[in-house]
Amino acid sequence: MKKLSLVILLTILFLEGFAQGEIDTEKKILYRNEWSIGMLLKTNGLDFDYRSGKFVNYFKKNLWECGLGFIKHPQQYRASNPYVTGYRQYCFGKKNFCFELFYSRGRQRSLFTKQDLNSVEIRLFYFGGATLAFLKPIYYEISYNDNIKSEKFDPVNHYAGITLGPSSFAKGFDEISVVPGIQCKAGLSFEFGKSDKKLTALEAGFKLSAFTKKLEIMEQKSNPQFIGNLFLTMRFGRVKHGAQYEYLNKYEDY
Repeated sequence: MKKLSLVILLTILFLEGFAQGEIDTEKKILYRNEWSIGMLLKTNGLDFDYRSGKFVNYFKKNLWECGLGFIKHPQQYRASNPYVTGYRQYCFGKKNFCFELFYSRGRQRSLFTKQDLNSVEIRLFYFGGATLAFLKPIYYEISYNDNIKSEKFDPVNHYAGITLGPSSFAKGFDEISVVPGIQCKAGLSFEFGKSDKKLTALEAGFKLSAFTKKLEIMEQKSNPQFIGNLFLTMRFGRVKHGAQYEYLNKYEDY
């Protein structure tokens, strides 16, 4: 978490360097609709999302977001069996592979608008919505002398010396369990694209998820039920159905 915090801080300071630059002569757009895709790096995994937005006025817009996320246990570490070769790395003691599908609604507000081509527009955003965590059992290749079996992790009978590596990822999909939850996130968006028709932004903030029960990712460790993450997102998209305007002060901030 400290490393990700440092990356977020350095990125924000770097973007501040775009404060002045070439004068923007492009006709501005009063945005109506836009869409974007994002890859979110968080302290316990990775998210991919699709976002749609519709402006209330020049300064505000309503947002809808859906996506797929992967949740890691903070104490899981990948390693290989030191006595055999030809098998993939695995996390000893990991019981389930965890991923989530989420849907959220939110709002974004412009704090500082662009003054020239190389400047940065800063926006505040927040979301709230529902999430579903899916727990897929993990099978391992276990060596019993000359006999190799594919089994789910057993803390009593399995140990690192006989665990060769993970079985096929396809095993266990028929045993998936679902844990519902809610989530919210908030942060700042730094939009630095040079065209009003395209969206290029970097986002940083905090995300909190709460589930109805603990997510059993590891067998013999404390598993999370409430998850807080710092995140950093790279976002690309386009503006749809834009309307040009000549004077910004014609539009009031409701």
